[in-house]
Amino acid sequence: MAGLDGGRRSALTALVTLAVPVAGGIAAGMNGNGDGPIFQAGAVLGAGIATLMATRRGLWWLVPAQPMVVVPSAVLGMLLAEPSGTSRTKMGTDSVSALHHAFVITLVALAVVAVVAVLKAATGRGGEPQTGRGGGARGVAAAEGAHRAGAHRG
Repeated sequence: MAGLDGGRRSALTALVTLAVPVAGGIAAGMNGNGDGPIFQAGAVLGAGIATLMATRRGLWWLVPAQPMVVVPSAVLGMLLAEPSGTSRTKMGTDSVSALHHAFVITLVALAVVAVVAVLKAATGRGGEPQTGRGGGARGVAAAEGAHRAGAHRG
């Protein structure tokens, strides 16, 4: 993700978080199986790719985002898979089935976010640019003669 500033990187990460599962739901719905393997792959891939793209400070929102992305994507896929003229009773039953599958896929997507985040931390791929000898803002501040601890900042 070299060359992207923080705002653009965050926007791209959010776009991937939303677009990949929604595209999976749409593709699955058009294929006739709204919560099937196409949707499931889209939800899990979206979670994994977004976690790889996120900065260390940006990881916090990926966990609560998964249910808010996966559940509507599953329902959207189910609605697109329903033939026109389907009764409301059947749509209600299919919605409950889609929500059940969305719950399971949400758990898998959350697990993927956790595993990828731990692997990023273990391999040192936090996503923050390293500057200065100490790395990060503290290394730069120390190198440029920052205020001493306890000094008046008036």
